[in-house]
Amino acid sequence: MHKKKRLAAVLMFVILFAAEALLLCAPAGALEEPTVSNAKGIYLYNLENNQAVFSLNAEEKLYPTSTVKIMTGVLAIEKLSDRLNENVTVTAEMMAAVRGNNIGLAVGEVVTIDSMIRALLVNGANDAAYVLAHTISGSTEEFVTLMNTKAKELGAHHTYYTNPTGMHDENMYSTAADTAQIAKYAYSLDLFMEATSSVRYVMPATNRSEARTLHNRNCLLSVYYDKNYYDEQARGMNAGSTPEGGHSVVTAATDGELTYISVVMGADTIEGKVYSYINTSNLLDWAFDSFTYTQVLSPEQIVCEIPVTLSTAVDYVTLVSTDTLRVYLPSDINVEEEIEISYITNSESLQAPVHEGQVVGSVTAIYDGEVIGTSQLVATTDVSRSDLLYGLHKIEQFTKSRFFIAALISAIIFTLIYIFGTAILRQKKGKKRMRF
Repeated sequence: MHKKKRLAAVLMFVILFAAEALLLCAPAGALEEPTVSNAKGIYLYNLENNQAVFSLNAEEKLYPTSTVKIMTGVLAIEKLSDRLNENVTVTAEMMAAVRGNNIGLAVGEVVTIDSMIRALLVNGANDAAYVLAHTISGSTEEFVTLMNTKAKELGAHHTYYTNPTGMHDENMYSTAADTAQIAKYAYSLDLFMEATSSVRYVMPATNRSEARTLHNRNCLLSVYYDKNYYDEQARGMNAGSTPEGGHSVVTAATDGELTYISVVMGADTIEGKVYSYINTSNLLDWAFDSFTYTQVLSPEQIVCEIPVTLSTAVDYVTLVSTDTLRVYLPSDINVEEEIEISYITNSESLQAPVHEGQVVGSVTAIYDGEVIGTSQLVATTDVSRSDLLYGLHKIEQFTKSRFFIAALISAIIFTLIYIFGTAILRQKKGKKRMRF
């Protein structure tokens, strides 16, 4: 029994030791991944730093569903923003292919371009999408060509559209990464973000309808259709689904300093829970908790010191960064242990006078082997010059100059010539005296 107890104690010690070793070997600042599930493609992107912070199957081709309307909205704003108050008459051709969510536009109804853009972006109205497509291009086919051309211009090379609404078509596809690229551009359009972030839009009465109140179908923004997914940090941009493509949500979110675009595609509904919304909120919470701007350098932080010559007051001066360097990094980073500070000076020493703020070199911050920021190195104080030391220095410099060395050699040569010449003349004079 005693042997078994000793063996158990030893085994427990080994297990605890191994566990502790594993903890010690874990990388510092390692981030836990966000909680996501039941979605086919995810992409989370930080705008300010042009950086993807999380992705899951982001390059996989998926049915784009309602995210197609982001492109339709982009083109509508680009092509028609100077015609917003213009009237358009709804035609049978415009309504021929309308399926799915719509606001009941009637043939012969007169609407404004502005109301169609807002109906599309706020409510995801498919009939408004077709009105805009025909107004811009004259036909659905021509508009789809325009959509695909624009996608390529924006770098969405794995995207192919066949209609302006996202209603299912086996030939239509996109990826989470491509959708984020398109959404990034849409975010730069004020009208797009203003409309998609609106909780509702009251469309004015027309010749065929009383005023329509259109509610935002994105449940991160509006509680009209479902109160379970409201997220106060979300802004815009699109939400929808098809039976074949599942649920998709594209949204932006900002805390005033950092802005993210989140794309969730092909999400499931399980036991009444829509995982496009659940994943999006989890992603945004994780991003704002996990990343921040961290100060890695400041003008108060002494980087190094450099020798100073020609001064009797001091023999060195300290150097600091010119800028406060704040870098987008994991929020749990240990700056002292994980940020490497490297510097280069323009010379090995400085000659007085030195002036406060004088640029002396550069300093670089490095994280995980990559440069994350640079700044100039400057002197922190004035250093006066000693006239005596400066004079001696000039004499020393003069004695080392080519002119001085050449002059010295010439003087030596002339001296030697003079000595030898004088000696020869004396010898000749002595011979002449001996003859007499």
